[in-house]
Amino acid sequence: MIGTGSSIDRRQFLGGGAKLSVVASALGALPGVPAARAAQETASPGKAPSFILDSHVHCGGTEAWVQNMVRTYRPRHAMACILTWRKDLDLMKKAIAEHPDVFIGYGRVDLDDVNAVRDVEAFKQNGLVGMKFHSPQKDYDDPSYFQVYRLCEEYRLHMLFHTGISSHSISNEPQWGSSARMRPMSLDTICRQFPRATVQGAHLGNPWYEEAAEAARWNPTLFFDVTGSTLLKFIKTGRLERMKEILWWASDEAQDNPHTLKGGPGAWEHIVFGTDEGPSGLAPNIERFQRMLDANQVPDEVRAKMWGLTIAKILGIDPSKR
Repeated sequence: MIGTGSSIDRRQFLGGGAKLSVVASALGALPGVPAARAAQETASPGKAPSFILDSHVHCGGTEAWVQNMVRTYRPRHAMACILTWRKDLDLMKKAIAEHPDVFIGYGRVDLDDVNAVRDVEAFKQNGLVGMKFHSPQKDYDDPSYFQVYRLCEEYRLHMLFHTGISSHSISNEPQWGSSARMRPMSLDTICRQFPRATVQGAHLGNPWYEEAAEAARWNPTLFFDVTGSTLLKFIKTGRLERMKEILWWASDEAQDNPHTLKGGPGAWEHIVFGTDEGPSGLAPNIERFQRMLDANQVPDEVRAKMWGLTIAKILGIDPSKR
């Protein structure tokens, strides 16, 4: 079941010793994944849990794409957060209405567009539950963007930011923008300014992985996906285990460790599954994510959150009723 806004009180993520945890009895118990195996063993996508939520997919813009998504995601009991420009809003509304077990609607807004606030309002009015931002002309945490973020916080729209390196085409013409505008640490400012909002950074800030992790360490409402070339790089260099060096802290240390947020989630609980690819990318991304979990011996109960329970809770989705 998908709500038009989050049923989760964001205050539960903040202070007071409250931890980000998903209660299996409330959301429907989900099986874990196998225990740790050798770092470079190829895991079978079929061994992923029975509920997967892909937190990062771009709208393909055609009915054929919609049907391809359904054919690919439904057999795996997977849902997808679809990042949608206004031009594709009608297509996405129809897809959500006809296939609510697959599609979750996010809007996409240009922060420098004079109509950005109006667009956010339109997406909210049409039942979308998240917002995507990319390629700002200023740093993400520039105060000129705060009106947009404040509205997302008020509307309980989960905010997804591209972070790190960004592709661009070869051109002889000057191009406005820079990957430096999208450093992951800028999300630290946003989380502090808008404490009731939930925020996600894409690609773990590639190549600023440590910066992304340290921003998450002190912000219980900040999450990152590892889509794009992030895991490909770690697999190619045979260093999947390096992830546990980047995500080094644990929630059970929080009560006594002054260097870890008291009551905050453990490091791995800040990571969520996503693909940032078309339907054909689901299976290989499941495999890569599984390999990362196995190489770093992530506990089963934490894996279930990473595969989908964390984002489901943020968005007010009950996996047991889908």
